[in-house]
Amino acid sequence: MKELHESGENYLEVIWDIQREQGHVRSVEVARRVGVSRASVSKALGVLREAGLVEPSFYGEVVLTGEGVKRAKEVRARHDLLLRFLRDGLGVAQEIAERDACRIEHVVSRELLAHVSRWLYQKEKAEK
Repeated sequence: MKELHESGENYLEVIWDIQREQGHVRSVEVARRVGVSRASVSKALGVLREAGLVEPSFYGEVVLTGEGVKRAKEVRARHDLLLRFLRDGLGVAQEIAERDACRIEHVVSRELLAHVSRWLYQKEKAEK
């Protein structure tokens, strides 16, 4: 499995989010959400295509491959877990927790994620 840099994982996450919300993804929408030019999106999609994570684009349509969906879900799951931990576990403000989770999700170890998950589970169980 080819390792992606932070920006590649961010693109996967955005593509996956748009696909779930709208059912289809256009490169112009990716550019709008990421806040970059369409040329930057085109370059990023080329990297993702070479990694086998997106299919060749036709008419601006972006389609994740099976592996692309898998990787996007992994990134989104890390993000959501870290967001919950920062916001609900530590009381960090939503906007700051979102920004920090987005940065941390790319470098965090599986071991730390497992500990965070267990901690949140125990906290939620104790609150019931």
